[in-house]
Amino acid sequence: MRTFLFEKEKYGFELLMDLHKFEENNAVYFESNIHITNFFEVFIFEEATGEIELGGHTIKVDNKMLFFISPYQKKKCVIDTKNIKGFHLVFQNTFLSDFFEDKLLVYRMQYFYNAQYPQCLHVSAVEYELIRSTLSEMTSEIQNFQNDSTHIIRSLLYFFLIKVNRLYSKQYNLSSETQGNSIVYKFKEALELHIRNMHTVDEYCTLLNISRQQLNSITKKFMGHTPRTTIHLRLLQEIKMELLYSDKTITEIAIDLNFSEANNLTRFFNRLEGITPTTFRNNYQNDRNLN
Repeated sequence: MRTFLFEKEKYGFELLMDLHKFEENNAVYFESNIHITNFFEVFIFEEATGEIELGGHTIKVDNKMLFFISPYQKKKCVIDTKNIKGFHLVFQNTFLSDFFEDKLLVYRMQYFYNAQYPQCLHVSAVEYELIRSTLSEMTSEIQNFQNDSTHIIRSLLYFFLIKVNRLYSKQYNLSSETQGNSIVYKFKEALELHIRNMHTVDEYCTLLNISRQQLNSITKKFMGHTPRTTIHLRLLQEIKMELLYSDKTITEIAIDLNFSEANNLTRFFNRLEGITPTTFRNNYQNDRNLN
């Protein structure tokens, strides 16, 4: 599987973000084979057609649509590059988190590290115009870089992420708070770090030093689900990634994801997805063979 690494000194100096217009150099951004990156990505499509496979789902690309990809998240992009307009934004977490002294910053955004809701967003013409204007300012600063450009770019990026978080939260009826109880953001972080070996609410409560009642209250408010449902949906996503993009047997996947036996994984998957892991894998492979 191909891995794209962030180029820190692409412009001859260190800049932990980048932004381009698709229409100026569209060929380099889309990979039709499964791949990962070691940075955050946002595709901002003003005009586009095609589809993106992300999080085990194939999503149709449309005009005025945004896609949000977290580091090391498997994806593939089949996009018609002949008539495409928009922006490709990439950044490393430290570009913002170090400056704001907030390592949980990306976890405050509902669209990153989200296994419960689609990692895409449709916006209106008015909303897109604000996005386009903000990103155009960022592009201009990169192209005409000065001593204080990093501060301007960082401010514009933070503004963009917060504004889009409000739109995303509204579309999926989620909390748009980014400065609420830090436990919920630590819970999101813990899921990413430990989902392969920790599957119960009690384990996360112990890790976070919080009661079940407290975690239940803040998780339902911010994520729209109970902690148990949140854990199960994230675990389901992890199983799907193994089924789709590895050659491991069901038994091997069960061992890697800390299930006591393969039958327990199969029952868990069947209960949430409605089909067995083997059927899910076969359906995906059959669909790919038809393309």
